[in-house]
Amino acid sequence: MDDRVTEPYVVAQEAIAGELLRGKWCVYLHEWLGDEHELATWREQVAAHAAESGVEVCFVEIPRKDMTLVANVHALPSFEQVTQSVAALEHYREMVAGRRWRSRRSAE
Repeated sequence: MDDRVTEPYVVAQEAIAGELLRGKWCVYLHEWLGDEHELATWREQVAAHAAESGVEVCFVEIPRKDMTLVANVHALPSFEQVTQSVAALEHYREMVAGRRWRSRRSAE
C-alpha cells in the first residue's frame, strides 16, 4: 500500500477541510452518513465547511462501491492512491460485516 494511504479512520465533517489542507483526501462509505443525512446534504455541508477554510473541494462518487471521494482540487490524489483507498475501505467494510455476522451467530 502507498505510504500516503493509511488505515481507514473517521474524520468529523468539520475536520475534513483540515485534512484536505494537509494534502490528504477522504473517501467516505455512504453507510457512514447514517439515517440523519442524505448524500446531497452531506456534500453541501462539507463544501461549506471547506469554503470557510479556503479549500476548494471536488467530489467524485464511486457508485458501484457506495463511496464518495472528497479532495482538494489543488492536491488531487493519483488514480493509484484512490484505488488503494477504496481497497482499504472495502477490506474494512468486509471486516465489519464479518464481526456483525459472528456476533449475531454468537447470540443465537
